[in-house]
This record gives sequence, C-alpha cells and structure tokens, in this order.
Amino acid sequence: MENTVDQVKKNVENIKKFVTPFFNLAVNTTVYGYHNIVPTGKLILTCNHRSDMDPFVIGSVFPRFISWIAAEYTTRIPLFKDFVEKTGTIPMAIDGNISMASIKKVQQVFKNGDVLGIFPEGHDYMVQNDFSAPLAKFHSGFAAFSLRNKVDILPSVIIPEEETITDYPIPPLVRAFMGMPKEVCDIKRRVVYKKINVVFGEVIKYENYAHLPLDKGMLAVSDETKRRMGELQKVDYLKK
Repeated sequence: MENTVDQVKKNVENIKKFVTPFFNLAVNTTVYGYHNIVPTGKLILTCNHRSDMDPFVIGSVFPRFISWIAAEYTTRIPLFKDFVEKTGTIPMAIDGNISMASIKKVQQVFKNGDVLGIFPEGHDYMVQNDFSAPLAKFHSGFAAFSLRNKVDILPSVIIPEEETITDYPIPPLVRAFMGMPKEVCDIKRRVVYKKINVVFGEVIKYENYAHLPLDKGMLAVSDETKRRMGELQKVDYLKK
C-alpha cells in the first residue's frame, strides 16, 4: 500500500530519532546560519555533494521534513527501494529525461508546503573523485523547479574539518551487476566525515528572476546558487 504523506513524515521522524544520536557520536557537526532556515512553506534546499553521507548530515540538523531527489539507479541497491518509498525520496533519471511521475511527485511536495532537497552537482563531484576540488558543474533542473513552481531556494554547504578518504566499499563488478552507470562503477574512493560544519545561507528569491525567459532564468538562478554556495564554503565566513 502506498505511503501517505503523514505516514512518510512519521517514518522519517522515527528514523531520525533512532539514527541521529549514533550519527552525532560518529560525526561532530557545527551548524551556522540556522536563522536562515525558512520555518514553513514550500522550499528548495540545495547542498554540495561530496559524500553518500550528505543526505543524513543535512537531515540530522534540518528541522523540517525533506523530500530528497535521488538518482533513479539508487533504487537498484538492495533495501534502498523500500527506503525510498518509506521516506518520500523521489527517484529521478540522471540523463535529463525526467518522467511525468517524478514531476508530479515534485509538484506534490510543493503543494504540501514541504521542502525538496537537491544536490545540484548530482554525483559528478564524487565521480571526479578529487575531494579538494571546487564545486562541480551544476545541473539546472532545480532552477526550473524553482521558477516553474514559484519556489525560493535555500543554499547550504557541508564543509569538512576532519574526514577520512577510504576505498569504495562495494566492488566495481557488484556495482555494475546492480545496474549502476559506468562512471559510478569506476568511483574508487569515498569520504567519511569525522568533523564538519554545515552552513545555511540566505534564501534566493525566485521572483528576482521571474521576469526572464525560462532558459535565461534557469541559467541565472543556477549561477547565483552556485556563487552563493561557493561563498558559504569560504573559511572567512565561518570566522565572522
């Protein structure tokens, strides 16, 4: 039976209550810009994507329910499909051919006045496997969601202070067997956080770009979001 919105939110709340204490023991997290979090209403949350831990990092400190966008291939990971259904995660194709079913789920998130969580880099940062590199190129789908649905964007970043870089735990052949894309099968290393800073920036208002043609508006929103997130990553910001 399909999970209702209320049931999904209850599932996520129960998972957070159980997992967060253990997560906090493993990862020392400091939050900046908490006052920038919009307490109610539809919202898009963007974040950089350095590790498969990122959704859990944000979820552990963010006070609202988040429906995350996840790459469709992740539903082929054992047990993950059930997790997706129970937590309101929205699988989405990475080739840009977004299904009508995915679009309707996104629109339902906004209709409910909830938060849509998106990693604009997709998996590209982890694929390039250079964890000292700046933000990877952004995919602009989140900007289209913002402009078409009249939704503001809350930029955020995860900044590591202490982390370990380990071999990817799932062998490439197993990843290929599970149907993961070749570039994901080729990932050699992953990040495990020990001590991090999470920074929430000021909201980006969709209405400042609503006068532009959609293609130009998407580019402007994407560029501004990346610029803001790049600024949030600077150490000087944390010293203020």
